[in-house]
Amino acid sequence: MFKPLSFIIIVSILNILQAQNESLTLKFGTIAIEGSSWSNIFQEMNAELQTVSNDRLKFKFYYGRDEADLLNMLNNKQLDAISITTVGLGKILSDIYIFGLPLLFSSYQELDYVREKLTPLYEKYFSDKGYTFLGWGDYGIIYLFSKTPIRTQTDLQKSRIWVWALDPISRAFASASGREPTLLPLESVLPSLVNNEIQTVYNSPLACIVYQWYSEINFMTDLPLAMGVGGTILNRPKFLTLSELDKSLLLRISKTYHIRLIEKIRQDTEESLNILKNEGIKIVSMPPQEKMKWGQIAVQVQNQFVGQLYDESLLNRLRDLINEFQSQNK
Repeated sequence: MFKPLSFIIIVSILNILQAQNESLTLKFGTIAIEGSSWSNIFQEMNAELQTVSNDRLKFKFYYGRDEADLLNMLNNKQLDAISITTVGLGKILSDIYIFGLPLLFSSYQELDYVREKLTPLYEKYFSDKGYTFLGWGDYGIIYLFSKTPIRTQTDLQKSRIWVWALDPISRAFASASGREPTLLPLESVLPSLVNNEIQTVYNSPLACIVYQWYSEINFMTDLPLAMGVGGTILNRPKFLTLSELDKSLLLRISKTYHIRLIEKIRQDTEESLNILKNEGIKIVSMPPQEKMKWGQIAVQVQNQFVGQLYDESLLNRLRDLINEFQSQNK
């Protein structure tokens, strides 16, 4: 039977309103421990998302999960979004490993400049892989923490060093430094330190406190090895089910709170350094000639993965951006 145009328009409007009022819970997994700065920022992000969407959108969080498990759960559609380090994200998009290369960035400002320039590229890369990129997240500057002082390559070669089993970059760096590392998952680090199965680890000061490694180490080598970088991605087919309004809200709020997360983690990192010193951990200085040796090894590792994890053109572009920043800020 013929239906008046006005009736069709009314029905269409009602359908749109109904769709906009439907609620969606996005299952969000992260390596962050509940109660940490990361989880607190995520909770704040969730609260605002619920408010501005009139409860149409919200996250349900799964904290303290292993990165390999999170990747499997995302792949099996048990999770909609994950927030992990570039080590885990590299299993989806190997080009992102480039942010974890040793001795590449010398300051947060360099990292920020390069990331801002490359973010559109990585948004496209992840989109091509079937994910929507929601934002970057730092976990601090990476240092060596050890039971005995590490001042030289020889010192490191005498120590049993842990490397995260998922991390090809750090494994290559440790091997090139002269010591084959002990490969372990993140959750095995503390008991292995307790049992003296490993004597040297690497991470940010904040992560060292969060995971309680500081209770088993005595020294921190004052050589910033790398920037701890992570990110959050969302299953793109799930994202595409949202209305245009909710897509916009989700992207805007995610960006805002990931920026806040980076700011908070950097503040916490400075505070963590003071806490570690108060706990009796001694800061070990590295002689200039040793820093040069480590720098040479770092360049070797950076070049080693060209054609395996990332293209030479991407590495050159990143280096050019760093040089560009430095020339603008002399």
